[in-house]
Amino acid sequence: MKRYLNFSHRLGVLSQVKLVGRKRKTHTYIYITMSLNHVYKVLLHLTLLFPDDDDLWDLLVKMWRLSDYRSIHLAVGKLNVDVIVKGLDQIPPPDTPVYAEDVEIVPGGAATNYSVAISRFGHSVKLLSKIGIGPTIKGIMTSLAELGVGLEYVQEEQYVQSPTLIFLRNDGSISIVRKKNSVPPITREEVNRFAGLFDVVHFASLPPKLVLRDPYAKVTSYDPGPTVREIADPLEVDVLFVNNTEAEKLDMEKVKTRYLVIKKGKNGATVTSEVEECSVEAIQVDPVDTTGAGDVFDAAFNFGLAEEWSLEETLQFASVASGLKVTRLGGTSSPSFQEVVSFLNEKPPKVKCR
Repeated sequence: MKRYLNFSHRLGVLSQVKLVGRKRKTHTYIYITMSLNHVYKVLLHLTLLFPDDDDLWDLLVKMWRLSDYRSIHLAVGKLNVDVIVKGLDQIPPPDTPVYAEDVEIVPGGAATNYSVAISRFGHSVKLLSKIGIGPTIKGIMTSLAELGVGLEYVQEEQYVQSPTLIFLRNDGSISIVRKKNSVPPITREEVNRFAGLFDVVHFASLPPKLVLRDPYAKVTSYDPGPTVREIADPLEVDVLFVNNTEAEKLDMEKVKTRYLVIKKGKNGATVTSEVEECSVEAIQVDPVDTTGAGDVFDAAFNFGLAEEWSLEETLQFASVASGLKVTRLGGTSSPSFQEVVSFLNEKPPKVKCR
């Protein structure tokens, strides 16, 4: 049954799938309204008649990959309300009023930043997250919907949503202040309900105990962020994203991955695969806000893998995308696919492989 759901979702069968949580009476509906040609229909009916015929399934996958189908991503993680205070290099002393250069309220969270970037690049994306209640929530959700992020799997919880306070310095560096556990986190059971339904599954800044490699997905990726030190049990993913500091805390004996990606900020990034190691330089920009740059890199890298680009092309795309994001305010201010390609056509970053 899971295989049928997987390919009905991917190939665009007109269907409605109702998923009911065991502990919570939450209902999620998946609506797919894309058309199928006759060959797809015949193959799909055959797979229903012969569900254990692996050769038939392989043929169906090959035909699907030759189509113009857009990959569908699931981003699992947090949806935050970010309050960005720009131009304040230090906390003012008591009873001393100061004026910031800018104060904005925008969507945030690693999975949210990833989702917006994927949508801007041209793939479909759904966000699996939880959000509390508050006066800013409707505006945040509307903003994300307008940016093309699917919000069907965002669950509203009866907790007050605490904003994340981001102090943005003039050099583009940031400091983040947030309340701990203001909204209950996603559970492993909730994640497992969506296994087999997406081409790419990305886990962002979540504890490793929640990460599940989807055997039906092209790519399962994980960016642990500050939870990297919690990787104590064996972990298997297709892509593991870390920065320099996180890489020092990582025990690689606990991790099995096709690609280990180390993001190095202004020094570019290095990717170690099963057969080669490649490094890409960072593009030279005047930084405005580094918030979400790593998330945009993750999205761009996964986009390239889903499109089956070479590792060199994927790294170049990711380097440019994250570099352009740094020139803009807010974690969800990702460049579009065309903006990245236009830059690549003029100044492609160098890649060295060995």
